[in-house]
Amino acid sequence: MTIGALLEWWKDIAPDQAILLVYGGRAADFNAIAHTNKIFIDDPRLRTVDNQRERQSYHGIWQQVARWLKSSNTNFEFVYFAEYDHLPLTRDLNSKQLQLLQTENADVLAFRLQRIDGTSHPHYLYHVRDPEFHAFFDRLSVRADKRVILSMFGSGSFWKREAFQAVAATEEPFPIYTELFLPTVAHHLGFRLRDYGKQNLFVHNLGDYGNGINVAKQQGAWTIHPVKEVRTRHPLK
Repeated sequence: MTIGALLEWWKDIAPDQAILLVYGGRAADFNAIAHTNKIFIDDPRLRTVDNQRERQSYHGIWQQVARWLKSSNTNFEFVYFAEYDHLPLTRDLNSKQLQLLQTENADVLAFRLQRIDGTSHPHYLYHVRDPEFHAFFDRLSVRADKRVILSMFGSGSFWKREAFQAVAATEEPFPIYTELFLPTVAHHLGFRLRDYGKQNLFVHNLGDYGNGINVAKQQGAWTIHPVKEVRTRHPLK
């Protein structure tokens, strides 16, 4: 899907001025993108090949978006982050997310949210061998239980602005994989995270669900991931 087609898709969900494009591709192509609200990310921690072992980071995205929110004098109260291949399937996505956030009395919604400290989860085992890993969260935490480590699937998440900006303001002490860093920092800063529940059924880490868009929509999907190539008519038209 081209960037132009992607932006047109999202304009059925939110007005143009509410869509911020964060671009991590080639710098030479950035200026040609016909969209007003856009940011270029020049961060090698974003451009990893083996994301888990290289500990890919979205922290640079969080920091630049937080700066944009402040400098643009916007009054946005919430931030929805989605990777390019995580597509919306319902026009009222934002109202559905707001309702779930309120129902769960949460500050952050995340896909496949789970607690992984003390488990054999590979992301946890890969990090815990570093004695500074738990020590960082011990120093940061306002929680009684400072050993909690959370994991989330990183393709999409919904944040109250305060939580988003607080995580953006927390410096990464050493490379921590984004799917651990973002939810665990938010938790230890005192924010309440909750899972998307049954919407997890439509969010996967591998494959291309371009052929499954209509079926997922019929089954009640709010979003779908990953979609590398759209092979059906735009479901929101």
